[in-house]
Amino acid sequence: PLVLRPGDVVASPLEVNPSDDQAPFAHEPIGLGTLRDVREDKFYRGGTLTLTSATDDYSHPSPVIYDPYPDYSGEKWQRSSAGRYNACQGPRGKFLDRTNREDMVLVYPGVQKDFPSPLIGSYAATGLDSSVCTDRYSRLGAYGYGDDQQQGAIPGFRHLGNINWDSINWRSLESQCFERNSERYKPGQVDPRRIEHILPRAPPSASKPNHHGNTDAASGPQFQSRSAVVLRTWHDMEWTENHKHYVRSLVMELSLHTGAEYEVFLLCHVKDPNVSLHVDDQDGMQRLKAKYIPPEFADMTILYNEETLKAWYPKVEEHSPNLQYWQPIQVFSQLYPNFDFYWHLEMDARFTGHAYHFMEQTAKFAKEQPRKYLWERNAYWYIPGTHGSWQDFRKMVDESVRNKESVWGPKPVSGLTAAGPRPPVADPKNDNYEWGVGEEADFVSFLPIFDPTDTQWTYPNKFWNVPGDAARRASAVAMGRISRTLLHLMHDAEIEKGIGVVSEMTAPTFALWHGLKAVYVPHPLYIDGKWTSKELGRILNPGPPEKINGGGDSIWNFDHKWDHILFRMSYMFTAQTAEDLYRRWLGYKIDPHQYTDGTYHQDPQGRNWFESGDLREELYGRLCYPSMLLHPIKNTAEKKGKAMAVPV
Repeated sequence: PLVLRPGDVVASPLEVNPSDDQAPFAHEPIGLGTLRDVREDKFYRGGTLTLTSATDDYSHPSPVIYDPYPDYSGEKWQRSSAGRYNACQGPRGKFLDRTNREDMVLVYPGVQKDFPSPLIGSYAATGLDSSVCTDRYSRLGAYGYGDDQQQGAIPGFRHLGNINWDSINWRSLESQCFERNSERYKPGQVDPRRIEHILPRAPPSASKPNHHGNTDAASGPQFQSRSAVVLRTWHDMEWTENHKHYVRSLVMELSLHTGAEYEVFLLCHVKDPNVSLHVDDQDGMQRLKAKYIPPEFADMTILYNEETLKAWYPKVEEHSPNLQYWQPIQVFSQLYPNFDFYWHLEMDARFTGHAYHFMEQTAKFAKEQPRKYLWERNAYWYIPGTHGSWQDFRKMVDESVRNKESVWGPKPVSGLTAAGPRPPVADPKNDNYEWGVGEEADFVSFLPIFDPTDTQWTYPNKFWNVPGDAARRASAVAMGRISRTLLHLMHDAEIEKGIGVVSEMTAPTFALWHGLKAVYVPHPLYIDGKWTSKELGRILNPGPPEKINGGGDSIWNFDHKWDHILFRMSYMFTAQTAEDLYRRWLGYKIDPHQYTDGTYHQDPQGRNWFESGDLREELYGRLCYPSMLLHPIKNTAEKKGKAMAVPV
C-alpha cells in the first residue's frame, strides 16, 4: 500500500513478558544493577536493510506515507463532529494532501531485526504503533532534511524540492488554518487578545473558565477541543537545522494537518537582565526576535523574562525557571484562555515517530484510566516483564492496596477550596473501576508521579505559604499536558494567596489538592544496558504498595545511587542514552577523539559518561526506530557543542 495507518502492519509486538525472564538474580558483590551495566549494541546492529518486513531481493526498501489522522470526510466523523474539516495550506504554497509524500511523514513497515524491546512502558498498553519505523530521511524529509542532496543520491529517499524556509511564516499558516476550520470549535475559542511579541506585565480582566467537564457526553455533533503546544526556549539558544526540523514537524503534524486542533507557540525566556522588554516598543521587540529567532518562527514566538513573572506573581517569592517552571505557562493560559489543554514541550526533546499519533494516544490512554487507585498506580514504573499486561498490573495494585489508605477524592490544603468532583461512593472498594473512565486528565506526565515527602529528592519541601504537612506529589521533567482548569487554579492560588510549589511538584500537587485527574502515561522507554525486567522491578519500585518510591529507598533520592540506570534511559531529566540514540539515528558517528581530547567525562561518583553506539550504515542501512519520545538531546549538530548529555 502507498499509505499506512496505525495497525495496518501486523507484527510481533515489542514487548517483554514475565515468562521471558526465569533466571535467578545475579550475584552482584559490588551492588545491585552493576553486573549488567554494559551497553546494548542491538540498537545499532540493524537498519533499513535489516527490517523485519524485508524481502530477499536485497534492494533498499522505499518508505510509504503514514496517516494517523481521522477520516475527516467519513460519515462517522461528520456525524459526531460539529463543522466541516477544511484542508490547510502548507509551506509549499499548496493545500496539504495526505496522499502526497511531500506533505507527510513516511515510514517503513516493520522494525530492525533484533531491535530491543522497551523494558519500561508499553506500546500495547498505550496503543502506540510498534510495527513501523522511521529513518532520518523518512521522518524529517518533509521539513527540509535532505534538501542539500541530489535526486537519487540517497537510497529510499526522493528529493522533495527546496523551499526558502526563511520566507515561511508558520504563525500565519496556523492562523489561516484556524480561520478555515473555525466552525469546528466553540465560538469562545476565537481569541480577541492575540499577543504580538511579549507577555505583558499586567494581568487582563477576564472571566474564569469553567471546568472542561467532558465526562457527560452531549448528544449530537460535538465541537472539537483545542490544545496549545508551548515549546520552551531561551533568547540566545544556538539554533541548529535539527531544531528547525523539530518545530516545523510539530506545526505540520499537530496544527496544519488537523485543521487547527493544535496550535504551536515558542515561549522564549530572555535571560539577559540587561535586555528590557516593553510591550509598547513593537519595533524594538521585532528587532530582538530578528536577532535571536529564525525568521520563519518569529511571529509564533512570545518573549518574557523574570521581571514579567514578578509583576504577575508578587506574593510568591520565587520566579526563577528552575524553581517556578510553570509560571510562564500560567501567564500564557491567562492570555490564551481559548484552549482546553496546554502541551508543554522542551527544545531538547524529540519524537522519532509521528507526533500526532503519540500525543493523541497519550491523551486517549489518560482518558481511559479509572480513578480508583490511580495515584497508587501512578507511582510505579510500569515494567511489563515484571507486571505482565496493563490489566495484570492494575489487578496487582488493587490486591496490594485494597485494605490500605489510598487517595480517593481531593486532599485539600489550608486556604484552598477543592474544585474537583467528589467521589461517587465513600470507599474506593465499592467502585467497580468506573469513576473517571472517559474523563479527560487534567495533568498528564511521562514519568511516574510519586510522594516526595519522606524522600531525599531534590526539593521535597520547597513550598511558599503552604503548611509543612501538606500532601504533595512530584513528577520529574515538567513536560506533558495540563488542562486550562488546573493552570487557572495554580494561577489563582499564586496571584491571590501567594501559594507556590516548586516546579516538578506544582501540577501534580495542585491536582492532588483539588481532586483533579492526573495520569502517568507509560510510554515505551528504552534502557541502554543488559538489565532484565526482574532486576529493574526490584530496583525501580521500592516501598510499600501505597507509597511506592515514597521513602528513604526511593529511586528518586538525589544521592546518585542509581544514576548508572536512570541516566541510561531514553527519557529522563538527565540521560546519555537519548542523545546517543538520536545522534546515531541522524547518522553521526561517535567522536573518535572523545577519549583523548582532554574533556572530563567522569562524574563525582567515578562513573564515566562517553558516547556509545557503533554506527555501520554501509552494512545495515540507516537506523530505523519505532516511535519513541527522547529527552534530553543537547547536541543535534554533527559537531557537538559544550553541553554534555550528562553534566560532570
